[in-house]
Amino acid sequence: ERDFWELGGNCNFVIAAARLGLRATCAGHVGGDVYGKFLIDELAVEGVDHVELIPGDDGARVSALAETLICFVLSDGAGAHAFCSRYDLGPWPLMRDVSDVSNEAREVLRQCRAVFVNGFVFDELKPRAVKQALALAKSNGAGVFFDPGPRAFTFVDETNASRLEALNVALTNADVVLATEEELAALTGVDLNSSPESFAEAIFNYPNSAAEWVVVKRGPAGALLVTRDGHAVAVGCPEVKVGDTVGCGDSSAAAYVLGYLRARADASLDIGEALETTVTLATHVGSATAMNVGAGRNVARAETVLDLLNQGATGKTRGVSKVAASAALSVLKDAIARRLVDPVQVV
Repeated sequence: ERDFWELGGNCNFVIAAARLGLRATCAGHVGGDVYGKFLIDELAVEGVDHVELIPGDDGARVSALAETLICFVLSDGAGAHAFCSRYDLGPWPLMRDVSDVSNEAREVLRQCRAVFVNGFVFDELKPRAVKQALALAKSNGAGVFFDPGPRAFTFVDETNASRLEALNVALTNADVVLATEEELAALTGVDLNSSPESFAEAIFNYPNSAAEWVVVKRGPAGALLVTRDGHAVAVGCPEVKVGDTVGCGDSSAAAYVLGYLRARADASLDIGEALETTVTLATHVGSATAMNVGAGRNVARAETVLDLLNQGATGKTRGVSKVAASAALSVLKDAIARRLVDPVQVV
């Protein structure tokens, strides 16, 4: 049966991050079953540590924590996909009795440089618990990255105070918001046919928004990165034979983390060039993931990304700047080399 099992969710992100040269830790909950053991074992193979997120006393009181949540990924064989799990029908949040995070998770959050949070986290934990975890990370200067995911529309349900609170926690803490045009339209109320820049402006104008970057993910058309101070960079994707698109957004998020931390750490960088380099790396990571079927261990491998970037750097990829591809190639090589001596920790 293990031949048909795969990691998913935020595991896609941490595996991609580890392969791109970051030191990644997964802070989350798994049950004490064969699926939980499988997840922890496979993360370890990728060099990713797992820390239990839920305090022991809370875990004893939450029956939903006994089993690892599994999800079935349905593919049409042509690249499109959908998800199905017993959790689709709620109740939400799944771990509604959990009010804090474990001491082990606290220590990891205090030490990390970046935290990636997707919308499904708020299906599992109360907004207050997520807010406390993010506060620990931000107290040490960590960047927060938020991807609302396919359930973005639930965050603006006026009849659900908890979901509105969740959106407030996300947008008042996230330094970088990453979403598709459809997801941004749902979050902001901006018409779907509006310009990508309009979605970014709406995120920046959210009350007390912490966002510095908004990444508009545009599938095969690439991505647009807009900054609060007015920079905007659009980059296309290299054309590849698509296996499916599961995990493309999660894996490309690791490249945005790498680029954001690089830009924030070195004020001497030309910001326009740094942004284009970041988006170029991210679109190539997403394309490398799309070449495979399934996510988890099938997300982009560094050697595949390096090969795609090398093609771009030598002018073999239509619509990709040779200069930007060459710069992204250099950034990725440096990150992989640095992981051996001075890794940057992300959660």
